[in-house]
Amino acid sequence: MMTQMMDILGPIMVITAIGFLLGRSSIGFETRTLSTVVILVATPALIFNTLTSLDITPETIGTMSSAALLCIAISGALGLLVLVMARSSVRSFLPPIMLPNSGNMGLPLVLLAFGPEGLQLGVAYFFVVSVVQHSVGLSIYAGGLQLATIARQPLLYSVAAVLLVTWTDMPVPNIVMVTTEMLSGMMIPAMLLLLGTSLATLKVTDLRPALLIAVSRLGLGILSAVFVIAFLDLDGLTAGVVFLLATMPTAIVNYVYAERFQHNPRQVAGSVVTSTLVTFVCLPLLVWTALGISERGSGADAQLSQAMTRTETSLGATYTND
Repeated sequence: MMTQMMDILGPIMVITAIGFLLGRSSIGFETRTLSTVVILVATPALIFNTLTSLDITPETIGTMSSAALLCIAISGALGLLVLVMARSSVRSFLPPIMLPNSGNMGLPLVLLAFGPEGLQLGVAYFFVVSVVQHSVGLSIYAGGLQLATIARQPLLYSVAAVLLVTWTDMPVPNIVMVTTEMLSGMMIPAMLLLLGTSLATLKVTDLRPALLIAVSRLGLGILSAVFVIAFLDLDGLTAGVVFLLATMPTAIVNYVYAERFQHNPRQVAGSVVTSTLVTFVCLPLLVWTALGISERGSGADAQLSQAMTRTETSLGATYTND
């Protein structure tokens, strides 16, 4: 098990550390250009290539999309309650609580833990989270629906193309598949480099809201995953992927929008850093739980509940020891 964990977590830690060192260095690593390429080119290419080159059905896409939407909705509803009780800014901190970093950290983890089949399911989950991030999340920070900005997202058109191909069995030209495969290959390492660079450059200016968001994101991610797995009767690989992606830390794009619309950007930046560090500490336990869930298969509600209880107990012990 230790070797398996090192094989899964090792590459993620190393590439993130490289990004961190680049962010700390004086070479002038251009993150804005790289992030733009990832959003406009690599992400749509990965979604299209992965979901059309592998044997995925509309039913599978529907299942993963439903799981993602439910996890976001549950985290959002409970997160709203947490923020109201804590008298914190809903407009600033609700997106960081409800929207996980299923791209930068989630997809590499899913690929290393579950292989190409897991990545296929993970991409189907990720594109829903990404669409919500760039529509609902953007609109919350902007204070209103930004239809023009949303319509310019290439991600939406790649999703539409995937649905068209999967529903009609339309053949995709080989040149399109090869091109999107080459372009999508840059996404995962680029995302990890950006994650590391963000950790090097973002600062924690106020620890209280940062901890509130970090603990809420992880705790509500676990709760939403437990509910959705049981409610949708998920099992095996699907359940493992949903659990892992639902428990990812706060998405970096929340800071981008907070800075753009000037809603406590420094505090949101602190929540990104703190949430990511908390998740990194808990990552071996989260991956172990996800692997255990994926191996149990169907009809394992009792075992799933026990696994969740062990995870929450261990996490509680971690926070207590800290």
